[in-house]
Amino acid sequence: MERFVTKILVPVDGSRDSSRALEAAVALAETAKATLTVLEVVEEFGPLPGYYEAAPAGQERTKWISDQRFEKVHPLLENTSVKWDRKVVEGFPAEKICEVAEQGHYDLIMIGSRGLSVVGRFLMGSVSDRVIHHAPCSVTVVRRRS
Repeated sequence: MERFVTKILVPVDGSRDSSRALEAAVALAETAKATLTVLEVVEEFGPLPGYYEAAPAGQERTKWISDQRFEKVHPLLENTSVKWDRKVVEGFPAEKICEVAEQGHYDLIMIGSRGLSVVGRFLMGSVSDRVIHHAPCSVTVVRRRS
């Protein structure tokens, strides 16, 4: 029998919901013996107030922001047998998530229902909503527990 899910893409942005999506993806990947990619999309237009501060002088902005995000989720990956890797790209989150999923031939995207960007959601709509409608593969939205 062919496995349905062999490659899972999990976008993370430092939010609790993206951490929950990563937890769920790790559990599924362990069960399905799938590989996992943690994707960080750093917005081109820079950090928003209350989001991340500007990178310190001499630091590359994209790497600095992604390292802060990854610090929050790395513990979820330490004690797992799942094979995982990490990608960091710059751009508009929904667009880049779908692009990476298509180029990497992922079977599933597991994404949190709400990220950090309240302003972005107001201006452009929810990233998870856009991914659901434009992804080249199945999408599971992990909701916050009450």
